[in-house]
Amino acid sequence: MPRIIDPNVQFDREMSEHYDSFVQRLIPDYVRIHELVVAQLGLALEEHARVLVVGAGTCTEILTLADFDQTWIFTAVEPSAPMVDVARARIEAAGLSDRVEFHVGTIDTLEDQGPFDAATAILMMQFVPVEEKAAVFNDISTRLKPQAPLVMAHMIGDPDSDEHALAMQAWRDHMEETLKDRASEVYANV
Repeated sequence: MPRIIDPNVQFDREMSEHYDSFVQRLIPDYVRIHELVVAQLGLALEEHARVLVVGAGTCTEILTLADFDQTWIFTAVEPSAPMVDVARARIEAAGLSDRVEFHVGTIDTLEDQGPFDAATAILMMQFVPVEEKAAVFNDISTRLKPQAPLVMAHMIGDPDSDEHALAMQAWRDHMEETLKDRASEVYANV
């Protein structure tokens, strides 16, 4: 049975169309995270590398990586069809359609078994239920070549700790201020 993202997080058409504008307000140094992904993969990969992008969203990391190396090709895995619609439009506008394959679904439903030269999973694991995280990482690793890099950036912490609860409350407070009318609907149980 395919794994799904947290059903309390709604990446509908409206959210998807505005995602790029508000995520930069929500995540400090959002742009720099993608620059660090380029720095890591730029050192690790050769020309014509195949890169698996899990939780591709609107393809910001693909656009950044594709600009760095014009020979790399990408498989974008994203469970939200509206996010993929936005991503396709961005990829087409950048003239990269021949270098990006889209999969609407989760990593366990991706037929392409690789092997991939690298994978990314940026700011997406917080949407995966705790009991599914290990399986998601296993699904990624089985598609990678031996010793291939996996670059990730996630909100982490022991969800049962006081520190995590405090950090999540601070983040929710920040989102409510930033998103105002949509924060509680979008991130109800994060």
